[in-house]
Amino acid sequence: MERWTYLVIAGPEGEPAQLRVVLRHGEDPDAWPVAQITMDGAVVAADRQPHDFEAPEWKAAQLLDAGTGQAGAARLDHLKRQLRSQVAA
Repeated sequence: MERWTYLVIAGPEGEPAQLRVVLRHGEDPDAWPVAQITMDGAVVAADRQPHDFEAPEWKAAQLLDAGTGQAGAARLDHLKRQLRSQVAA
């Protein structure tokens, strides 16, 4: 079963600035595939900066919609495919 985590990272003014997507696969959190994007959908290096809150998938997509021209769900689907490809069989 896939388990996904969507962590919202706040910017300097407290607004959502980045989203960290984690595929929780296996027992070792350090081995879980991670991607991090800005609210306009651009990929940035994943870091360990504290997150502001954990969002359900629908909320993560909604937050991305404003910066991606209503393509938040599609952007998340793309990231999820990429992260799935990183999981060892």
